[in-house]
Amino acid sequence: MEPLVRFPDVLRHAPLGRLLAVASHLVDQHWGRYLAEHHGLTSAGMRVLLILARAGDSTHRDVAEHCFVRPATLTGIVDTLERDGFVERRRDAADRRSVLLTLTAKGQEQADALLDLIHRDPPLTSVDADPAKKAVIREFLTELIVTMSDGEGNRLNPPIEESDEPTPGGRPC
Repeated sequence: MEPLVRFPDVLRHAPLGRLLAVASHLVDQHWGRYLAEHHGLTSAGMRVLLILARAGDSTHRDVAEHCFVRPATLTGIVDTLERDGFVERRRDAADRRSVLLTLTAKGQEQADALLDLIHRDPPLTSVDADPAKKAVIREFLTELIVTMSDGEGNRLNPPIEESDEPTPGGRPC
């Protein structure tokens, strides 16, 4: 029995935001399985390792901010990383009230392996194998991230402008 609608046909007419959401979800699932099977990490755990590898010892609050999560959310992630020997919590010598997160040798080794993999930047599809198309995709995603991070996400609810132009249904907007 043939499906009523072919999946690619549905995708061809889907709004860009919906395509982005579905693609993000699928890539996250794929990447999450890879990280779990080959590195013993979650996506969130990987982000923490990469942030610490780049920034060095950091406060819990700083790492949470760079991961785009609340400090309370980060606690469980760091608990798991600490349990698995990737991260340690240490008191800040300058301010004993503050706790710094630091990579262990095992955590640094994992971060280095992941950075090497990420910087190889293999194409994900035939589309991003084309450098010109990849540049457009990169520009779009970068602008989207900056726009959404800056709280300018009002583009999701733009003001309705009145128009005398007929809509495809024949009625004015």
